[in-house]
Amino acid sequence: MSYIERMDRRISVRTYSLDAPDGDLLSQIKRIVEKKRKGPFGKTYSLVLMDTKGESLSDIGKMTSYGVIKDARYYFGGYSDGDDRSIIDFGYCFEEILLELTALDLGTCWMGGTFGRGFISRMLSLPENKVIPAISPVGYSLEKRAFADKLTRFIAGSKNRKPHQKLFYNYAGEDSLQPVLLEEMRPPLGEILESVRSAPSASNKQPWRLIIQNNHYHFYWDFDSKYNSMIRGFNIQALDMGIALCHFTKAAEELRLGGKLSYSDPHFENVKWKYVLSWKVNK
Repeated sequence: MSYIERMDRRISVRTYSLDAPDGDLLSQIKRIVEKKRKGPFGKTYSLVLMDTKGESLSDIGKMTSYGVIKDARYYFGGYSDGDDRSIIDFGYCFEEILLELTALDLGTCWMGGTFGRGFISRMLSLPENKVIPAISPVGYSLEKRAFADKLTRFIAGSKNRKPHQKLFYNYAGEDSLQPVLLEEMRPPLGEILESVRSAPSASNKQPWRLIIQNNHYHFYWDFDSKYNSMIRGFNIQALDMGIALCHFTKAAEELRLGGKLSYSDPHFENVKWKYVLSWKVNK
């Protein structure tokens, strides 16, 4: 299963009845989750697979999400510094794990602000001054959507992703931006951009913006200060930026758009968004 196929499947499977994986499959999950990974800003993470067997609901705490999670025994997660670059790297690595688990036909679900952190903190031996940006259950997915899942997807606006012309722009000189028309993009650029547009994000806000300037793809963050203040300790949309960077990178590598992510701020004067990183295409 290619990375782009995994991205498509991650979008289409969002209802979960999670049983406990066992045997060789559990070993594979553990290897994927605990593999040491590096984000685009250089932070490294090795996450932890957590077994809730024998724990009472009162000990585990609140475990909810957009979608329905039922009988979830295994979760995974980790901790991070709370600065934006660290959280972006965490989001990048976390989404990379989810895509690899998707290739095993397993169900996962981003849980950022909607889980009880007491039990998770104990399982992760959370150090002082660190934060837990997200966790995910892992198990088997239900292909058929339950009514409750359809309702929560409607509330979350999961089908209402922004059109590409509100996310991707061509730099037209003198800080002028022109919306990208995907049908006019030469392959494989259209497919890569669509993989970014379809990426999941908190409350489906899609805070990423991309400006194309010659052989550079500049990623920006449409920062929502009110939304980012909802969770103490870090800006939750930094996770979304990591997810978008992961989708772009994996799609670009798979479709052989040679290049890499680097910090190359073009300092556009009239762009109101917050610069993050750029992908520079190899000439």
